[in-house]
Amino acid sequence: MIAVQWGALLLATLVTLVALGASDADLQASALRLMVTCVVALLAPLFWPGFGATPSRTALRVAGWSAAAACLAALALWIFGTAAQPLSRVWAACWILALILIVTLALAAVLERHWRGASADPQASRALAGRSAALALALLGSLPLWFGPTAELLSARQAWIVDATLALSPLTHLAVASGNDLLRNQWFYQHSNLASLQISYPELNAVAWTYLFAGSMLLLATPAWRRRPRAIDGTSLIHPTKEKKP
Repeated sequence: MIAVQWGALLLATLVTLVALGASDADLQASALRLMVTCVVALLAPLFWPGFGATPSRTALRVAGWSAAAACLAALALWIFGTAAQPLSRVWAACWILALILIVTLALAAVLERHWRGASADPQASRALAGRSAALALALLGSLPLWFGPTAELLSARQAWIVDATLALSPLTHLAVASGNDLLRNQWFYQHSNLASLQISYPELNAVAWTYLFAGSMLLLATPAWRRRPRAIDGTSLIHPTKEKKP
């Protein structure tokens, strides 16, 4: 089943990239790396195969699905790459993509486990968790756009706000890993006020360690995995309450 979901993710990724113009010959190599990793990052949670029977299996599934999605991104770069893609840049972009997905899918696993306890439909809980995680990733990734004007106002007193806004965005992290000057792209220069300010991109090593720490904390902070599953009416499914004999 996981192989089928990976194939569906691959198909959805290729169709989306074609629609976005990834096959254009004039697209810069760094912009292609950024486009591919962003598309995979947003689509992968939607095809999340669900948590495992135990916390350790769930952690393996999160890591495995993240690695599979990163390999898919590398494959897409090979398919659409009209210009030679430096191996070091492809590795860095896919590595950061995998770390971003570890955190995102760990969040999806937590949400799915929480909602499954109150739902009789496991597939609905898994789908809702994947969509919620993808939405959270999209909102955080677009932080420089919708929070940019507020960050500029606050920077009059706190100069670090602008750099912090960029540092919190997964889109920025993928851009740094891809070697793309995000805010100097034509579209961002026209639509983001931060492009006209003095900025500093985050260090890639610090970003990687932060994702590793956040993903580990999410996977460890799941005591619900160790609880006995309960039915909707609150009775235990493992040890049902025995009726007292008269």
